[in-house]
Amino acid sequence: MSLNAAAALSGRSVRTWQRRVEEGSVQRLADARACVPVRALQSVVMQALGEEGLQWLESADGGDALAQAQVGALLALAALQLGGRDECDERAGACLIQAALYFLELAAQQGEADAMHWLGLLHAAGLCGDDAGEALALMWLAKAATHGHALAREQLAGLMPK
Repeated sequence: MSLNAAAALSGRSVRTWQRRVEEGSVQRLADARACVPVRALQSVVMQALGEEGLQWLESADGGDALAQAQVGALLALAALQLGGRDECDERAGACLIQAALYFLELAAQQGEADAMHWLGLLHAAGLCGDDAGEALALMWLAKAATHGHALAREQLAGLMPK
């Protein structure tokens, strides 16, 4: 797994992971991109992914937009099921919402409409920790609708006066 994905999933910085690789406490794998073995990550975020998410994780880390959207959605769903309370690993600082945003934003940058819709939902629920949550929720919803997301189109239509 890449250092960036390891950082997003663990709550530790990229530099921390680089240092662990340099020190030899985390073995560098044969693939130069894949530096951190999944087993090195033990956090509430990894537990939230479950078996389904772990199956998508390698493709997501490799840049597959659909896989990124799936991983992000699983993490977002886990956070929403906690009633909007962001579950964090106190020792590592890994948080469900932060990890979800990492993968959803990567997917959205590639035009993945489902990821845009999830970003809209998270902002609308006030889970992203910003002051512009409602505006960003509407922006992501509109982008998802523009990219053909049927549910986003219906939600947007419900907001527009007839």
